Amino acid sequence: MPRANVMLKLILIMVWRNLIRNPNTYASVLGLIWSLIFYRWSIKVPSIIKGSIEIISNTGLGMAMFSLGLFMALQPKIITCGKTLASLAFAIKFLVGPFIILAASKIIGIHGVLLRVTIVQAALPQGIVPFVFAKEYNLHADVLSTAVIFGMVVALPVTIIYYVVLGL
Repeated sequence: MPRANVMLKLILIMVWRNLIRNPNTYASVLGLIWSLIFYRWSIKVPSIIKGSIEIISNTGLGMAMFSLGLFMALQPKIITCGKTLASLAFAIKFLVGPFIILAASKIIGIHGVLLRVTIVQAALPQGIVPFVFAKEYNLHADVLSTAVIFGMVVALPVTIIYYVVLGL
């Protein structure tokens, strides 16, 4: 059995290679560079490019939701990951997540209304993008599909409870 530092080095090399091959990495880096250049020199994006990007982004959300619905429809059960795992995912999302946000906000000095708003935002339902990545990379898409769909249903009462308890 190799030593721990050798294993860590091998894992980091494997992760780096996967990052290099991933087109999302290039898109993120190019988008960041593009934004920095355009912001620094106050360059306006041509309307044809802006319109094209808006069309693609508007289409992306619908396609992601269609993909989620299709994935859920093809599953044998509605809660595909099981009730225990779904309950754990909800506990992490709606209890642990806001608590971590509370702790991190206290550490960096956020308080008052802004602190309460960040806690409520941490309890809001997650978006569809985590499911898209989980499906793309075959990483627990069943758990995320359940969390996204039922998280939207559970989020309303949970958010209202946080809203009332925090006095917003």
